[in-house]
Amino acid sequence: MADEKPAAKKRTDPTSQLARGELVHAEVKPLDLSGIPSVITGIVAWAVAFVVVLIFRGELKKDGLEWWLWVTVAGFGLGLIGLWYCKRRWAAIQAGHRSALED
Repeated sequence: MADEKPAAKKRTDPTSQLARGELVHAEVKPLDLSGIPSVITGIVAWAVAFVVVLIFRGELKKDGLEWWLWVTVAGFGLGLIGLWYCKRRWAAIQAGHRSALED
């Protein structure tokens, strides 16, 4: 009986429990499937940043950082493209042409 190994300790960390099937994740749906409110928030944030950078444009130009103005313009423009995409995607989901989980 000297060859018997002591019983292995059972790991209790969440990763091990999940691997053994002891933890079960609840099915939780996302709050916003369309993404439109998030994109609009981003567009507004870039617009506010544009105004702030515009106020300090003279100081930024003096420091060689006038390109920040164009970063805000690009963020705003890309946000508009994102809004167009999200609206188009949401319309396809509503029409049944696309799954809400697809992407």
